Amino acid sequence: MDYFYLKTINNNAICATNEYHHEVIILGKAIGIKCNRSFHSLVDKKLIERVFIADNENRKYIETIIGQIPYTLFKVVDDVIKQAEDDLQTKFKDVLYLSLLDHIYFAYKTWEDKQKIENPLLNELKMFNSKEFNAAKHSIQIINNTLKTDFDEHEAAFIAFHYINALSNLSSFQNKTIMKDLEQTVNYIEKLTNYSLDKSSYLYGRLLIHLKCLFNRLVTDERIEYDAAFINDFSNSLKVAHEEEWEYAVKISSFMKYELHLNVNDGETAYLTMHIVPILKQKGGKQT
Repeated sequence: MDYFYLKTINNNAICATNEYHHEVIILGKAIGIKCNRSFHSLVDKKLIERVFIADNENRKYIETIIGQIPYTLFKVVDDVIKQAEDDLQTKFKDVLYLSLLDHIYFAYKTWEDKQKIENPLLNELKMFNSKEFNAAKHSIQIINNTLKTDFDEHEAAFIAFHYINALSNLSSFQNKTIMKDLEQTVNYIEKLTNYSLDKSSYLYGRLLIHLKCLFNRLVTDERIEYDAAFINDFSNSLKVAHEEEWEYAVKISSFMKYELHLNVNDGETAYLTMHIVPILKQKGGKQT
């Protein structure tokens, strides 16, 4: 793809157009100095490191972020994202680069001012999004090594949330709501059953995955239509074979409905029972 110079943002960023006449913003070390700055001249591809499509909605946002941030941070964010993509086995969209660039610059300036911001969702993120949190811990190592900062797990939690948002179709607000709902539901299950769940067990992880998927479906109104006759027979057999666990699942469903305002159907209650059974019966939890 060829790009044609429009204007310079700073030493490391320029505005240009591509072959389809779409305006873009191009990053590259000293590109604002080394490129041919004649209007509509061809941009040397060797100077190009990253390209962003700059539509009317995000052009000002991108220019503002890039215009005030030193090139060192561009490289840090690039390294951070490459490592996170390896850790999470995914390929992120450019929007994550911009949001992380903005966030890390803000965090760095805050650190320079000797201020510290604690993350109120730290424990929930460590518990319910361990993959993203562990990837974020690697990110913190890269940032600390490069910028000589001393960011801790609180900053890792902030970065983890960027990864969660980037991997999800849900909004930031919806993701935060789901994490809070997960925490409240797990606490309710422990209180209801008088069991302390083994947080490192496979069965506990399986329950969390089920709850996460359930909350995602309910938040986005992506309901699963179960066969009514099958669910009726399935539920009746569970009530007979696992009466105690079925009652737990019914109460958990009621908790979700009245406390979290989530409408859990009979099919979900039945499948919840199937997760409660092994946790209580197969040493996935330990009695307090």
